[in-house]
Amino acid sequence: MSSFAVTDLKEIKKHGSDIVVRMLQRDPFAQFTGATHQNCVIAVPESAKGASQIQISIVSDLIGAGVKGNQDLDEGEDDLEFLQFPFKGDLIANSHKSPVDKIMDKTTAGSWRREKKTSLVAWFTRRTVKEKFYTISNDPTNLVIVKKDGTAGATTADLAEGDTFNTFVIDEMLDRAENGWVDANDVEHPSLESYFIEKSTEHGMEQVGEFYPIFVGPQSYKALLDDPRWQEAQKHQAYAGLSSAVKGYGGVYRNAVIIKVPKTSVLKAGIIRSDSPDFNGVYSYTGFSAFKAGGDIVTELNFMLGAGALALGFDEEPRYAEDDTADSARKVKAWADQFFGTKKVRFVGETTEEKASLYHDKDYAVIVAPSTIK
Repeated sequence: MSSFAVTDLKEIKKHGSDIVVRMLQRDPFAQFTGATHQNCVIAVPESAKGASQIQISIVSDLIGAGVKGNQDLDEGEDDLEFLQFPFKGDLIANSHKSPVDKIMDKTTAGSWRREKKTSLVAWFTRRTVKEKFYTISNDPTNLVIVKKDGTAGATTADLAEGDTFNTFVIDEMLDRAENGWVDANDVEHPSLESYFIEKSTEHGMEQVGEFYPIFVGPQSYKALLDDPRWQEAQKHQAYAGLSSAVKGYGGVYRNAVIIKVPKTSVLKAGIIRSDSPDFNGVYSYTGFSAFKAGGDIVTELNFMLGAGALALGFDEEPRYAEDDTADSARKVKAWADQFFGTKKVRFVGETTEEKASLYHDKDYAVIVAPSTIK
């Protein structure tokens, strides 16, 4: 007796595309993703499933004086500075088997397929989004340590119980984002370009907000709601249209928009904490216990993104198929795979000129702010 496994190539392609759409609906970074450097996540579509390395480049702005009047163009010609950032990707896959003779009629086949495809979507989403959170939080070069009274600390060990996330932390993040930052070793760190959302209207495009997204864990967001300065700011919110335009919207403070996310767990992708386990994805991430506060108090690693913060390589058309020969043709195996790679952008120069760049070996557009959970 034949099964009702999907074998038509057109339908297989449709199922693969549906997986991508449903993944993006569940990904809090998708709203900040695009192909240009004006996006927080720079996407490089990659369909070569055997490939292992992807590359993006950053190009400095033209900042020379240019020319005027009757001058020749070459009298004021600018030089662009290119810094290359390679990162790797790999093929990730998962599968499900049906019970014996489960999809031998059309009704049960459709029900089983919906259930299993939903499970595959959830797995791919959790797997890919979790790696984004881990790479962003890993080994930050722009680390904000601010206590509950607004004073600064040097390391997370300077934080104590009660040094939860508040508007003083956001103030410091915004100051560094807008003005750059010189650390204790007199090393200059770049400012961050903000991100903006344009909303479609009947008359074209309406810009409803230019801002820095700040991803905040559940305990930090709970603490923020108790901050009187935050409460006052919510009475005078700018960018009123953002509440419907931003997924995970949790409020506005100055020109920062709070994105509420869960903590990372076995079942969810979310904010990394000092007690989060190691993660082995396309890259391996370890050592988050170093971000504990004094007295071994757990912290949440909240973070701000600027334009160009994260590089992403992905397959626009992952493969989906059903194999009705599993277990001597008694079962059907549904499987899917896709190419995926992501990495926080940190350009490491090789030449003397590249190493002299402001961007050499620094997080390009990420600011991390650990805060205690109690």
